[in-house]
Amino acid sequence: MLLKKTLIGAALVCVSLSSATIAQAGETLTLRYNQWFPPTHWSQVDGLLKFFKQVEEATDGRVKIRPSAKPLAPPTRNYQAVINGVADVAWGPHGYTPGAFPLSEMVEFPFDNLDAEKSSKAYWRTFNKYFKSSGMHEDVVTLAVHVTSGGNLHTKDKAIVTAEDMKGLKIRVQTPVVSSALKNMDVIPISGSLVELREFLSRGVIDGTALSDELLTGFKVDKYINHVTQIPGGLYSNSAFIIMNKDKWGLISKADQVAIMDLAGEKLSARMGKLWDENDVKGRAALKARLGDEYRVATPELISSLKTVFAPAREGWIGEAAKNGIDGQKAIEYYKSEIQAMN
Repeated sequence: MLLKKTLIGAALVCVSLSSATIAQAGETLTLRYNQWFPPTHWSQVDGLLKFFKQVEEATDGRVKIRPSAKPLAPPTRNYQAVINGVADVAWGPHGYTPGAFPLSEMVEFPFDNLDAEKSSKAYWRTFNKYFKSSGMHEDVVTLAVHVTSGGNLHTKDKAIVTAEDMKGLKIRVQTPVVSSALKNMDVIPISGSLVELREFLSRGVIDGTALSDELLTGFKVDKYINHVTQIPGGLYSNSAFIIMNKDKWGLISKADQVAIMDLAGEKLSARMGKLWDENDVKGRAALKARLGDEYRVATPELISSLKTVFAPAREGWIGEAAKNGIDGQKAIEYYKSEIQAMN
């Protein structure tokens, strides 16, 4: 009898907890977005914050995503913060945690990104077809993956015209792919997040940075730059994620999950890529207006040198993909074919 009462009591506790969870799911769920990027930046205002508003409208106010008043975690801990529940939603580059997301490096190689919107659509499709099954992002809910516009070489005091001009320069880089390749050109790569860039440039810690034009002007650090060498298709692209905590996702009703994913996925990936392209055009125009002839397109000779030093990284990535159970060559071909089909 005592055992029976104990079991009944335990069952009632379980029912009570289950009811509380269901009740909580039926009420307004407010999620915390880790706001580490400037909240007035167009990527936030026109991209993520607009998406958050759409989510609230699509769920009739049952799901709200609110930016934090201050960063809940630094960009290097962004992904982990969502796993641990420190933040519920996060956006940021994969490259800020070197080695953690090797498959993402496929979209970071140079010369491939002529249209960030199309590349982001293709990336989302490739992620779902190839990368997701390998366990990439398995500990979070992936709302989008996208690429940024291609990066160029921005320097303070020395123009980069030939490969020889790069020797000995301290260049701030964002991805391990770029860091490894530029070392072979006798460049000294300096790692650092965007929030550190102003200090690096103003204090002379670096001679320049590998960055997209729109981020240079968007972060208002272009005043430190006197020379730009544009790399057609980009010296690199950043791979970025938009993710949500799994437990919080589980508190959202199935109907609202469907409504959210109808706004996310390829649509959100494409929106972020398109915003990067649009603002890159504006940033490039502003730099050209100020710099004149000191804004130059890389010569064929420089491009050839860059292709040579990046070639081992491409080969290495295919091997790394194989370790993750992915046919890297097929993934690359699929990614490029999807981009080509949109042209």
